[in-house]
Amino acid sequence: MLRRALFAFALVALALPLLGMGGRGVEGFTSIPAPEKNYSAKVTDKSGVSVEVSMFSWEGQVYLGGYRGKGAFTVAFDRISRFEVGSADEDGKVPVRVYLRGGGTFEMKMDAKTYFYGKTSIGNYRIPVSGVKLVELR
Repeated sequence: MLRRALFAFALVALALPLLGMGGRGVEGFTSIPAPEKNYSAKVTDKSGVSVEVSMFSWEGQVYLGGYRGKGAFTVAFDRISRFEVGSADEDGKVPVRVYLRGGGTFEMKMDAKTYFYGKTSIGNYRIPVSGVKLVELR
């Protein structure tokens, strides 16, 4: 009995350092995906902090990808003037209201755990979709 308890304790003690590994923390964040076209944007996060970025992308892509109903959609950055991001639901999706350059809006849901990337005057920038309040494409 004591032997099993010691083995379990040792297993847990050895596994604890591994819990912090992986993920998308700051460690190892040295580059961003290179999008096929350079878009500039003003990104405002949910705490109200705004950042001007170039090389703006969503997961390295120059479109937004999400879902509306049962269908999947992509909306190219060329068609977007700005978009607003709501709060994540229990399924890990965030509502996004897209304002189109030609007028009108489009609403869809995006995966909250995906990332937007860009370059600032001082370095690389990354923010989860769930952390964004507003993006204004230039």
